[in-house]
Amino acid sequence: MMDFTISMIKKVTLLSILLSLLTSCGVFIKLDQPDEEIVFKKDLTKLICPIKKDELILTTASSANQGLFKDRLEIAAKKHNLKAIDIFVMWAIIQIYIRPNKVSPGSSLQFVDTDKTSPFYINYNLKINKDPNLLFNSLKDLLKRYRSKRSLQYLSRIVDDILPYQTSVDHELSLFLSENRAPLSKNSSLEKFYFKGDQVLRTGEGLRTFKIWPLVSQAAYKKNSANTHLFSYQIDKDKVANCNFDMRIYQNAVYLINQTEGVNSHPFSISYKGSTFLGISAQVPDIQKNYHNSYSFTPSELGEQNAVCFIKTKNSNFSLISTKGRDSGQHLFNMIEYNLAHASSVDEVLTILEFPRYLFLLNPERMIYESDRSSEAQTQTFLNTSFPIYHKSNLGNVWIHYQKHNQKTLLIDDRIPSYRSCLL
Repeated sequence: MMDFTISMIKKVTLLSILLSLLTSCGVFIKLDQPDEEIVFKKDLTKLICPIKKDELILTTASSANQGLFKDRLEIAAKKHNLKAIDIFVMWAIIQIYIRPNKVSPGSSLQFVDTDKTSPFYINYNLKINKDPNLLFNSLKDLLKRYRSKRSLQYLSRIVDDILPYQTSVDHELSLFLSENRAPLSKNSSLEKFYFKGDQVLRTGEGLRTFKIWPLVSQAAYKKNSANTHLFSYQIDKDKVANCNFDMRIYQNAVYLINQTEGVNSHPFSISYKGSTFLGISAQVPDIQKNYHNSYSFTPSELGEQNAVCFIKTKNSNFSLISTKGRDSGQHLFNMIEYNLAHASSVDEVLTILEFPRYLFLLNPERMIYESDRSSEAQTQTFLNTSFPIYHKSNLGNVWIHYQKHNQKTLLIDDRIPSYRSCLL
């Protein structure tokens, strides 16, 4: 018990050092030396999506260009008079084709509605849910909650209508296929999709699509459990955060470290007709099992839950999701400690999003730090402590929806590749 207490004090002390080092003037972070700001010399406009009410904006964690889907979804939305929730559901289904190892009819879903007057979060990623069609039934539940006039079967038929004959394999999927070539070759149903001759498909090659409506129509309905609970945390007198984790645990140096690297989650979003919805699907795929007549992997586990926060201030609103790493909540906690709620412009929010991150890990106790993004003085200060510190090129993946008055912006982390239709 004494060792644990000493250890906790050391971590709290180091956290205090970090915060005093990394924050300045209670507004937002400054770098130590002007000539070291070169780590930020890149085209940051590519991380920003200004949201316009009359424009459909799609995002997904993929390095491939998914512009064809935007064009076809826009046409379908007008033809069928679809609501924003309908587009979200269709875009969620399309993720099955883009990221089949992380999204399937049975993968989990976390959903975020960024509406400033009534932000909403619901989590279907609960261990109690034993449903081979969890994603489909979660989407059905959302359609019902938002009083859509369209059924999942109706929307899946539209998806089949707009699907191209094949999609392009992106780098991330290509890497997954390469790493799992041996087990994939033992499943003839998967082999016909993922192989060309004796080799798995490579980046840029075509992956033939399949019809989704048969899977939807045959999926048995099941009422699954869902959680909407958020923990409230008072940041300042007029600033409050509501998160799906308790911020106070990090203040007490308690860390929710996942056993995995947090790589089984897949974020995506849509903005349409004034609404922005964020989704996170997750699963640990069973490499040798797939849904009938598809290349969609069945889940062996649902995968990790991811951190979500809403921040409300007098003049602004933030919605944040964190979808990668051993402890996704730490990144949001640190951003709030960096005074994210005090940011008064998109540029200031972007500064915090881009700032070098660190992550405390246990067994053994250590800190991982993005030293490539750090100034030399900051890195040296860390090295002068007695705490073990290790370098990592990229930590986490955070998306932020920021609204000030009537201006809405989606800021997308550059630490993993992502497609953003607003750039095209």
